[in-house]
Amino acid sequence: MQFEVRPAGNVWEWVLLNEVREVLAASHRTFPTSTQASAAALAWSQMVNKAARTLTRQTPASLL
Repeated sequence: MQFEVRPAGNVWEWVLLNEVREVLAASHRTFPTSTQASAAALAWSQMVNKAARTLTRQTPASLL
């Protein structure tokens, strides 16, 4: 998977693509610069990564 920042008229958006370049996720808003779109994509990926770690973390109760 990889992120791509794309122009959308005179603004920018990000998309997450799979191996065959299908869109898996896309920004729900546009950004005035490509740098802001890149930062938003990074923030989104960090949020998803943190959520995945939280969901897969073993709790003491799950060890019983």
